[in-house]
Amino acid sequence: WLGLIGGGLRLFANPWGSGLFGAAFFSITGLHLTHVVAGCIAITVVTLGYKRGRYDSMDLEIWGLYWHFVDMVWMFVVPFVYLLNVKR
Repeated sequence: WLGLIGGGLRLFANPWGSGLFGAAFFSITGLHLTHVVAGCIAITVVTLGYKRGRYDSMDLEIWGLYWHFVDMVWMFVVPFVYLLNVKR
């Protein structure tokens, strides 16, 4: 993000193309970052709770599935975001 911001990319202004790309890029990657941070916090809380006996292995499994879902979605989001900027 910092490299793109330094290169002139802004939320609604993109020197390399339409403003839609900048808005889509920051919105989608920001939303993904929010889910990653929330997942890291949740997995840490559940792991510590598991060690203390408050959670069982099913709770760990559910949050592991969440983490892999976020990862899998990202594999489709990255190409989609870059295809938005393709000049037609």
